Amino acid sequence: MTSTYSIKDLEQLSGIKAHTIRAWEQRFKLIQPKRTDTNIRFYNDIDLRVVLNTSVLISNGMKISQISKLAPEQIAKEALNASPYLGDYQYELNELKISTLNFDVARFEAVMATCIELYGVHATFQEVIGDFIQELGKLWLSGCVGISQEHFMSSLLRQKLFAAIDNLETSKSPKTGTFALFLPANELHEIGILYLAYVLKERGDHVFYLGQSLPKEYLVDLIHHQKVNYLVSAFTTHPKQGKLDAYLDDLDVLIGDTGVKACLTGYQFQATQLSRSFKNISIYSTLKDLSQSI
Repeated sequence: MTSTYSIKDLEQLSGIKAHTIRAWEQRFKLIQPKRTDTNIRFYNDIDLRVVLNTSVLISNGMKISQISKLAPEQIAKEALNASPYLGDYQYELNELKISTLNFDVARFEAVMATCIELYGVHATFQEVIGDFIQELGKLWLSGCVGISQEHFMSSLLRQKLFAAIDNLETSKSPKTGTFALFLPANELHEIGILYLAYVLKERGDHVFYLGQSLPKEYLVDLIHHQKVNYLVSAFTTHPKQGKLDAYLDDLDVLIGDTGVKACLTGYQFQATQLSRSFKNISIYSTLKDLSQSI
C-alpha cells in the first residue's frame, strides 16, 4: 500500500514551493495528480520521489524542460549521479525520507549499504545519518511524519548507531576530553545524542552514555566520581516551555565550580526565548553546530 500526499505535503518534504510544483505539473507534465472519489487531488509515492529527485537535479543546474523528458527511473539515476558533485547526499536523504514514510525497512537497509560502499562508514554516519537526524526532526515537528513513522525510523537508526559505536575502539587517552551524554527527565528522543556519542568516540574521546530521561540531580553522582569535562544533551520536548530557564538555573548551580561545561541543543531552545545566559552552559542552534563545536 502506497502513501498519498497533498501538494502541501510535497512542498514540506521537498522544500520546493507548491506553486513551483504546480507549474512543473501543468506546464511540463512532470507528475500527474490523481483524484479521490470526491474529486480531491492527491499524489503518490512515485510523484514524491520524482519531485525529490528533480530538486536534486535542479540544484545541479539541470533545466526542468530536460528533466521532464525523462522517465521516473531515469530521473532517480541522474539524481544519484549528481549528488556527489553537489557536495551533499541529498539523493540518499530523499531515499531515507521515503523509507520513513512507507515503513520500508528494505529500502533503508539498501540505502545504508550503498552509502557505506560508496562513501565509507565515517561519511555515512557523520554526514548522511547526521543530516538525516536533523531532517527527521524537522519532518516530525512539521507534522509531515507521524509519531509511528518517527518511532519506526528512530528505532532503525538507534540499532545502526549502537552497532557502529560498539565497533569503535575506546581510546586510552581522550583527544579532547570526557563527555557525559544524557537526556533530561521525560525526554525520550535520543537519536541526536546517540549520533553525538558516535562522533565523539570515533574521534577518540571518552564517552559516558547515560541515556533517556535522567533527572539532573543524578548527574551529581557522575561529576563527583568521574573526571568529566562536558555534559551534552538535546532538549526536543522537555523541559517544557516556561520551565526551561528554571531547569538551566538549577543545572548551572549543580555544576558550580567543578569546571564542567554543559553543551545543549534541541527544539526547545528554538521555541523559547531564554531570559539570560548561564555561566557553565552553552546553547547551540542545531545538532550539527554542537557536534562541530565540542
